[in-house]
Amino acid sequence: MIAVTSASLLFVGFIASQASTEQAIANEQRLFRNTLADRMRVLVREQITVASSDNSVAGLVLNFNANYAYKAIDTLWSDYRHSKVMVISGDGHVLAESFEHYTHILKRPIAETPELAILFEKTKDLFEKNRVRVPEGYGHRSLQGVNPDEYALMGFTEIDGRPAMFGAVPVIPDDYENVLPDGPPTVILSAHYIDETLLRQVNAQLNFASLKFVTDAPADSAAFHMIANPDEESIGFFTWDSQTIGNAIWPTIIPVIVLLSISLAALAFGIAWRIGQLTSSLQASEQQNRHLALHDTLTGLANRLQFNRVLATSVKSLPEKQFAVIHCDLDKFKAVNDTFGHAAGDLVIKTMAGRLKKVIGQEGLVCRVGGDEFMIIYRKTTDRENLHKLSTELVETAQTPIAIRDEGEATIGLSVGIAVAPEDGSTTESLVARSDAALYKSKKLGRNRYSLFSDFFDNKGDPEEPPLSLEDPKPQARAVKAG
Repeated sequence: MIAVTSASLLFVGFIASQASTEQAIANEQRLFRNTLADRMRVLVREQITVASSDNSVAGLVLNFNANYAYKAIDTLWSDYRHSKVMVISGDGHVLAESFEHYTHILKRPIAETPELAILFEKTKDLFEKNRVRVPEGYGHRSLQGVNPDEYALMGFTEIDGRPAMFGAVPVIPDDYENVLPDGPPTVILSAHYIDETLLRQVNAQLNFASLKFVTDAPADSAAFHMIANPDEESIGFFTWDSQTIGNAIWPTIIPVIVLLSISLAALAFGIAWRIGQLTSSLQASEQQNRHLALHDTLTGLANRLQFNRVLATSVKSLPEKQFAVIHCDLDKFKAVNDTFGHAAGDLVIKTMAGRLKKVIGQEGLVCRVGGDEFMIIYRKTTDRENLHKLSTELVETAQTPIAIRDEGEATIGLSVGIAVAPEDGSTTESLVARSDAALYKSKKLGRNRYSLFSDFFDNKGDPEEPPLSLEDPKPQARAVKAG
């Protein structure tokens, strides 16, 4: 009897341990995939600051200018720390190539590096799908409201023998003072090598234990995420120590089995108590996993997954319950990291999270959706006067200096973009795209500002369509700058 009961408990412990571990790893893998996708979108958005420019069309496409190439590449290194940047002409020649702060002007066929030639060809195919005819040449359809993977190639590959996260975008005009000639595009390809810096940036949102990158396949039972190049060939694996309770189950079950051999009378009580403990542990683990899946580990705010769920629910309540989507991005945040270090950067993020949550209060949901990017679903009122007052308070609260222990003070700013539902859109995609367009306008007008989508774009058209180009706003548009 004791032997049968002991064997049964061993089996239950084994099954419970396996199920708990598998569920925890599956949740962590989903979080990791979402975080990597966000980081690649950030990389492409950084590239667009250089690639989408009439000056870049003039200096990199129409008449290659070495001095302009130096300046463009230096921007991607100095402002965003892109480890590798290449400018590739439409006829397939590398015109400029950098490694960190060093830039080399040359002219060599991209075919000499077959793994990069594949990326160039795929980027050309994307450009052909988005190219549009304009007077005296060609242009590119508006990027606003378009997913980055529709106009940019991004993913992982090996560059100079090192695994890297890359983005490749075509050089395109913005104000159309210069237009593109007929033919393939000039492409800017840049990358972050998978090193300690990238691992630290990714793990800032996850707080995984012992996150690292390896080239050898880990054991099937380990927590890992495989990455592959565009030809779906494996490059390596991100691995980490999963936060599971599987190992804690055995110290609970084994003492029960030992007690069985001493007293059969104590068996029923011991089993009932231990199984109760096991159930509580499993419930606590599941509750923790659900919390991690919906919250940012650094700030405790809702994360992008929870934002998407709440936004979808809010859209279903339209038009009876109107709301606003507020897109916020910190200004000068990179300077904080460069001056005081990443620990100070984390302090700034947590401080700003608390300030934003205090301003919004119970009237909305504040979410951290990226490194220094926040989104808010605001439900109290959508009248213009209240939104101006709220936006002013958001911008002003960011301007208060933040003490960095004994090292001084960090001064940052906040750029804000607002889209109102259903006035500016009635779907999750259109509201996110249009709040992002308004945020981009605030950035372009000088930062430390807020902009309402309807102040700059036509909101009377089909809300499912992308907004007008940022360079072609309505005549009555005006910039609004807070204190």
